[in-house]
Amino acid sequence: MTMANTPAPEDVARWRRDWETMMRHYQPGRDDLLAAGLTAAEQAHGRAPERVLDVGGGPGTTAEAVLRRWPDAHVTVLDIDPALLALTNAALPRVRTVLADIGSPGWLPAAGGPYDLVLALMTLHYLPEDRVRDWYVEAGHLLAPQGLLLVSDAMHDAPVSSKSQSGGMDPWTLWWAALSAQPSMAPLLTERAVTLSGLKSAEFVASTDWHGEAARRAKFGETAVLHLHAGHALMAFRR
Repeated sequence: MTMANTPAPEDVARWRRDWETMMRHYQPGRDDLLAAGLTAAEQAHGRAPERVLDVGGGPGTTAEAVLRRWPDAHVTVLDIDPALLALTNAALPRVRTVLADIGSPGWLPAAGGPYDLVLALMTLHYLPEDRVRDWYVEAGHLLAPQGLLLVSDAMHDAPVSSKSQSGGMDPWTLWWAALSAQPSMAPLLTERAVTLSGLKSAEFVASTDWHGEAARRAKFGETAVLHLHAGHALMAFRR
């Protein structure tokens, strides 16, 4: 995937930096959560993972964190959003990007593999409950022996911290408004509107027990809760 009329590198850097700030707003403790997951992946293999898939990886900020920790890793970012993947391509030319919809099984052959580590951070809530169950089965097929699946999202039984309410538009709306103001992004935003037409987030939230049971039904043998904070959990699953 290439970006026509590519914006200036400083604009790309700013949008990606602001994206990560936004994600920390919606997922407090995000840095500690990711560090816990990457440490668990190293422990599972006894080494740094060589092949990593970030499902719903957007503009590649998580992929960048992965590469800072494991510079030799081969990282793939998969997302349904062509505009976000274009930002990944602009900032991280080493990273492979895949445009695919995890809402249907067709994403699986596009994803490639096998992978030592599959990440799905703040991604599964977009899917309805039955589709999440099927997704766990599909994700298991992508893992190499001893591979690890890390899932993080809002979960009912994670402790909740109070959030200060801010006036005005929410960070998500503000971020997309800033991107829309950049003329060079217009073609990609048009493509994005077509690709996402008719799609909406299911806003699915379940407990860690629910996710653990879904993973066990998908033939994952090991389940662990690695991190709980501010209404979000990070869970690890291994075949």
